[in-house]
Amino acid sequence: MINAKSLSVLKKAQWTSCFKRPLYRDYAFSCIPNTITKLLTGTGKDTLAEDAVCGSWERFDCVILFLIDGFGWKFFEGFASKYPFLNRFTKEGAASKISAEFPSTTAAHITSINTGKKVSETGIYEWFYYEPIADRMIAPLLFSNAGDHESGTLLKEGFTGEQIFPFETIYQKLSKKKVRSLVMQQEGIAHSPYSKAMFAGADLFAYAHFPDALDRLVSLCKSPFKDPTYIFVYFGDIDAMGHRHGITSPQFADSIEFCWTMIENRFWQKLSSCPNRIATMFTADHGMTPVNPKTTILLNQICPQLSQMVKRNRKGLPLVPAGSCRDFFLHIEKKDLAEAQGLLQDKLKGIADVVFTEELLKEGFFGAKTPSKRLKDRIGNLVVLPYPNESVFWWFEKHRFEQHFYAAHGGLTPDEMESIFLFAKLY
Repeated sequence: MINAKSLSVLKKAQWTSCFKRPLYRDYAFSCIPNTITKLLTGTGKDTLAEDAVCGSWERFDCVILFLIDGFGWKFFEGFASKYPFLNRFTKEGAASKISAEFPSTTAAHITSINTGKKVSETGIYEWFYYEPIADRMIAPLLFSNAGDHESGTLLKEGFTGEQIFPFETIYQKLSKKKVRSLVMQQEGIAHSPYSKAMFAGADLFAYAHFPDALDRLVSLCKSPFKDPTYIFVYFGDIDAMGHRHGITSPQFADSIEFCWTMIENRFWQKLSSCPNRIATMFTADHGMTPVNPKTTILLNQICPQLSQMVKRNRKGLPLVPAGSCRDFFLHIEKKDLAEAQGLLQDKLKGIADVVFTEELLKEGFFGAKTPSKRLKDRIGNLVVLPYPNESVFWWFEKHRFEQHFYAAHGGLTPDEMESIFLFAKLY
């Protein structure tokens, strides 16, 4: 069934005429880790609403969460009738619309789903951000300096994943409750410093091809579970194809077809009879909106005077870039903050809103109205929020910081912020 209450709640979560207000209760991505814990242990608070899990808090032998990167609610609506697996949720199980966290980015959400912490606690909010431990802009998922063309450059400089990501994971928390955890991740990113930190406490299955993960999953589900078990499965191809080719491209459509056809044929159909009580859940970290490299606004070209207002690190290097073309954060000297906001608002009229980050912090946009020191130490004090289909790029540098994407996310539009939570039982 389509969860009508979730649609109503998300419809009311409006901030401005084109921007959503992120939610952190009832129908929110941030509630998923606690929901997993309650379904496996019978205890937990701050979970998703009960109707999102078909109206009752049953105990399960196994909970499987598929995170389909980039497959927001707009795509579920558009493709549900085309694929048997998605169409199933319009008739059985439950399909709920949920709110992404802000920013609507992979870095924020993958950190959240693996730690059970919101952005307000982790401080990891975007693809690029300022990391005080390294005193520079970094790309956390790549564990590299911002703009580097290879991953792991921070590791070569002596930094460790434990230093940059000092969090207890959901897998370590579940282990204390006698729950076993398994992560299925694409092998190209499964062993990175970021992944090692995020997956601590879980067994890891690094798959070369998605069907390999599904085959392993079926084998596990057909055998008795000695202990309650949580399995996290990540699929990133839809997001990648959207970025590279756009959300109307054949490549994007092909990645969606591959994903849901494989899940139907290689997973669901093979478990029509199952000896275990299994809860299956499907979510996305965010949706996507079209952007165009040719129309992207380049800030250091339209506002060269900003270079004199941007904060610098101890080596005198400017603290840029932070964020992405859909949520560009600036670290501005306090004395120049009002001037910078006014300048950008004038230059970007009709293209984007330029907002003081403090306003969003006070409104609880990052998950708490009293954010942690971690977040405040890392986040910029001014943010550019482009309107639908617009993009405002960070500090342009040829071959280092360029905007090549045809779809992106990070902002507050419905296409970016409205995600899915699909729930069905296998037993």
